[in-house]
Amino acid sequence: MNFIKDVLLQLAFIATLVFSFQIFFAERAERNNHVKIILSVFLGLAILLCMSFPAYVNSNIHMDIRIVPLLLGTLYGGWRTGLFLSVIIILYRSYLGVDLGLYSTILTLLFSVPVLLFFQKHFTKSKKKRRIYIALILSIYYCFVGIIITSSVRGISFKVLQVQLIYLIIIIVVVLFFISLNETINEMLRKNQQLQSEAKDAEIAFLRSQIKPHFLYNALNSIAALCIDEPNKAEELTLDLSQYLRSSFDFKQLDSLATLENELELVKAYINIEKARFGARLCVEYDVDANLDIRIPPLILQPLVENAIRHGLMSSLQGGTVKISVKKEADAKVSFAVEDNGCGMSEKKREEILKPDVNKKGVGLWNISQRIKLLYGNSLRIESAEGIGTKVFFDIPA
Repeated sequence: MNFIKDVLLQLAFIATLVFSFQIFFAERAERNNHVKIILSVFLGLAILLCMSFPAYVNSNIHMDIRIVPLLLGTLYGGWRTGLFLSVIIILYRSYLGVDLGLYSTILTLLFSVPVLLFFQKHFTKSKKKRRIYIALILSIYYCFVGIIITSSVRGISFKVLQVQLIYLIIIIVVVLFFISLNETINEMLRKNQQLQSEAKDAEIAFLRSQIKPHFLYNALNSIAALCIDEPNKAEELTLDLSQYLRSSFDFKQLDSLATLENELELVKAYINIEKARFGARLCVEYDVDANLDIRIPPLILQPLVENAIRHGLMSSLQGGTVKISVKKEADAKVSFAVEDNGCGMSEKKREEILKPDVNKKGVGLWNISQRIKLLYGNSLRIESAEGIGTKVFFDIPA
């Protein structure tokens, strides 16, 4: 009965540490190499606890299930983790005493770990069922190596073989439990990440579907305003806009990006239309100091310029100036800013425009902010003062 309690205690140590790792770190394992170091520490602690609290058959025979964290660490953490855990086993076993048990441990690891490392590559490339088979075969191999070496060092006896058989059955059951559960958890994490990615793509597609007709609606309205007084100019701008849209817009791919050069061409096309309508009331300044081939989300600047012109400048008779700034920063980022010297806005108004509102006409700054947040995790920032002007800016990785 004490033997079973001792085995269950070791199992509890391993389960606690493995599940703690899964809860707090497993989701970031593929994106962060430092997580493997944390995995090594957790499993190293599990090995030390298993070896510190072995299951006693009698005063001369005892066992522990150190192979389980060793196997998990090698298969999921790679060869560095496997070697690290092997060194921990040897060092701690040396600390417990230099005897036949130490020699058996060293020889078992010497013949087992290279095989574990060899099959680790196949394990990584395999699917769930094959991974379980590989883990079971390796655990059986380790146990048989241990039986052969222990029998060679200590001699063969029925009692020893009986204990080793019990040990083999326990190891198979425990390994099957942990590998199956670990694979199930990893599969759930992968599905969750896939669902999150699909949801993000769907939301980006929805936001784009709002922006495209919004831009066309306002651009064509601007052209329509010229049709009576300046029909030739309206015709010229319509042809320019048609040519640009036909050659530059491509929304077939959800993750498609435009070059900074193409985005600035779109901004200039829109500004030409607005200048034809508002004349000298509208002034535009460009401050571009970045590689024009940088890939950025399409329609990320034009709506900001449109907001600056329509809501910032043209709300007053004298108009004003819009400054468009794109600069490469020293920390491998590109900063974008659209600034106007128009009417500005209050703090309350600034907070309201970044909130979604189904009653609003058009897409607003909330839409742009959401796209930036979904793609890069950053936020659109706004600085504004009534009667002075507004600055809208954000950063993206270069």
